Amino acid sequence: MDSYNNPEDTLFEVDALIAEERIVEAKDLLFDVLLDYPDYAKAHNHLGWIYHYKMTNYSKAEQHYKLALKYGKNYHSPYGNYAYFLIDQGDYKGMIAFGAEALKQSAADKGTIYNQLGKAYELTSELETAYLNYKKAIMHSTAANYIEEMQASLHRVKTKMNFLQKIKFLFK
Repeated sequence: MDSYNNPEDTLFEVDALIAEERIVEAKDLLFDVLLDYPDYAKAHNHLGWIYHYKMTNYSKAEQHYKLALKYGKNYHSPYGNYAYFLIDQGDYKGMIAFGAEALKQSAADKGTIYNQLGKAYELTSELETAYLNYKKAIMHSTAANYIEEMQASLHRVKTKMNFLQKIKFLFK
């Protein structure tokens, strides 16, 4: 293998391996990159994703997502990936705390963060706050299918609200 003079090029190879379901090879290649570039946020983010979705090793996923966030403040992907991870882990309080911090970062996709905050609040029965976050998510998104998903979330939250909560939103 190369000496990874350009780790960006290696990510294309990693993505191709993942698409071919050659996950172990992709993971190993990312670790090779990290030997030369231990603070390479994109490699840590990819490893977080592999451990999260393909290997279901959640402690390693969290470790690499956090390293990606540490080393890549201006790299957008780990913000969304870590937000999804927290919801998947049922760490709703952690998502709420992380979301507040992530929204301060210009690189974070605000639509994704607000959507995940909506989920966290919905799943902790804070329906009014969930509704407001889903509305903000829509305002910060441009993808039609993603907006449709959030509109479905708004409808779902309204269905869960009691009568007084629904009335409150009618007059806002």
